[in-house]
Amino acid sequence: MKHGGTQTKYLIAAVGIGACLVSSAAYVSAENVSVTAIVASDVTATVQWAMPQGRVGAAETNDDSNFFLTVRTATNGDDVVLATAPAATLLSAGVDGTYVIPENLTVSPGIYDLGIKGHQHLTRVLQDVTLVSGNNVLNFTQPSNAVPKGSQVLLAGDVNGAGTSPATLGDDVVNSVDISTLLAVIDADDLTGNVQRPNLNQDVVVNSVDLSLMISNLDVEGEN
Repeated sequence: MKHGGTQTKYLIAAVGIGACLVSSAAYVSAENVSVTAIVASDVTATVQWAMPQGRVGAAETNDDSNFFLTVRTATNGDDVVLATAPAATLLSAGVDGTYVIPENLTVSPGIYDLGIKGHQHLTRVLQDVTLVSGNNVLNFTQPSNAVPKGSQVLLAGDVNGAGTSPATLGDDVVNSVDISTLLAVIDADDLTGNVQRPNLNQDVVVNSVDLSLMISNLDVEGEN
């Protein structure tokens, strides 16, 4: 009985140590998840420039757009969209084509492709952007995301859909559906320049100038 009692004590001790280890492992796992969430929420972005195609007026006075950003796998290997920011609403760039309020990208630091989709435009993608903890500045006028203002524009003409959320902001191709959408409001007044989505150049009316701009991008798809 004495020998059996000793075995029982060792068994109880071993069970206790095992439970403690399991408890510690669970605690470390929970702590790791918490740290990852903090890092991911710290990755934000602003837009230095995103210039719509064909706008009228002086430079940086009529370049506003409603848009959303997408974070994708890098090097265009499989074109998986990892995050949409914001997920359910749209952001609004100023008339100079910039957006200066940091937007949470909901991903961890790393190398990604970054896309922008405007309310009248096809997606433009920056390849292999290194996102760091904190704010990241995106320049969609430069293919390399360099600082100087470049010549790349957001190609105009994708105007089908309600245009009120990422899910309804067109189908990322300029085709007959967009032409039909424009023709349905041809000659419609648009005195503020930004009520009618088919008013691609944002002057005061939807007309043949907008139709010509749309046709110049016919069958063009957004970048991926």
